[in-house]
Amino acid sequence: MKTILTMLFSAATLCAAAQDTSVIKMEYFIDTDPGVGNAASMSIPASPDVTFPFTINLTGYTVGFHKLYIRTRDNLGRWSFTARRNIEVLAPQTQNNVVSGEYFIDQDPGFGAGTAISVSTPDTMVLQNFTAALTGLAEGFHKLYGRFRDTYGNWSQTFRRNIEVIKDENNQVINGEYFFKTDNGFGDCSPVVFATPSADGTFTFNIPAAQVPANADTLFVRVRDDIDSRWSLTTLTRVGTALPLTLLNFTAVKQSDIVQLNWQTSNEINTSYFNIQRSSDALHFTTVGVVKANNRSSINNYSYPDNITGLSAETLYYRLQEVDIDARSQYSEIVAIKMDNTKTGISIYPNPARSYVNIISNKPEELNGAILTIVDMAGKVTLKQTLSANNQQQINISALAKGMYIVHILKTSGVETKKLVKQ
Repeated sequence: MKTILTMLFSAATLCAAAQDTSVIKMEYFIDTDPGVGNAASMSIPASPDVTFPFTINLTGYTVGFHKLYIRTRDNLGRWSFTARRNIEVLAPQTQNNVVSGEYFIDQDPGFGAGTAISVSTPDTMVLQNFTAALTGLAEGFHKLYGRFRDTYGNWSQTFRRNIEVIKDENNQVINGEYFFKTDNGFGDCSPVVFATPSADGTFTFNIPAAQVPANADTLFVRVRDDIDSRWSLTTLTRVGTALPLTLLNFTAVKQSDIVQLNWQTSNEINTSYFNIQRSSDALHFTTVGVVKANNRSSINNYSYPDNITGLSAETLYYRLQEVDIDARSQYSEIVAIKMDNTKTGISIYPNPARSYVNIISNKPEELNGAILTIVDMAGKVTLKQTLSANNQQQINISALAKGMYIVHILKTSGVETKKLVKQ
């Protein structure tokens, strides 16, 4: 298909002389001057001052911007100055499809010099799978880059993905180890041997009760494969179980320099006393007080005022250690309290969470009637609840699927937004 350009051009004689002069001819060229008199030319009606149209065939010129030059000649053979115009050659009116692609690893060899990606069905938008050859790459992490090209040779932006090269995809987990309180280093903790090694799976092992340290509430586990004896990340699991009594509630409220702890139980059997334990990081707890148990099956109300004068932590965490008459002990869930009464923020604990979260505020009056909304990453509202004027309020999230959520709390003073991870 030919591409043409129609121009309208005005010309005048070079000067006024005694004899009559007229513009009688013009010539034009694109981008490169072939010399005066050697360009494409046409005759025009003779006139001292003339406006005339002409058409230019742009076939063969690349898509994009070019420069058009024009000059005229009078009847005495004199040429005018050369005028310049900017023109653009447009692409043919056809569909602009993605037709090919390329990828490379770590180093960019330049556009068109990567490993080709074949596009099975060219279209304006493609969802294309491709296999990247990793032969010769060193073991470890690398960067995979890719890009695609359209019908007119235009390249897309280059995308990047992180990849890992391992020596053997058939590596197997052969053994492991665990510890409770002290990590003696890789290979120096309590060993675990699996009867049937496999690349991936669920493994079970028994820990003798005598090997569980007193008051241990966290089990740490890691496994090792058969390639260079590589260790996995160390995972932890809470091993505390429910109290051998019914703990109806456990709350903490800050009042000036005192944190007032209150809890309520029922069905106490062989219960000796409660240790009140405090922490600034929710991991390492210290006993700050002891309350003797009533040891009655009816409802029991307890309280303990914890003096926190001089403590500088932003958040304090509390738990109860219930100790039986036979010296066995178990732990309650953890409650948190914000230290700084001048702050108006709201915190969520625990986070990540499994079955519930606590909404904690040091200005509970702002939460009276506030609307809590939990939204998933697709923008769907998964939970909506009205809050009350309490320092700590428990929200049941057991029905939510695992993943990331956004928590919005709409108060009369504005909206606070938090991120929440459901495990």
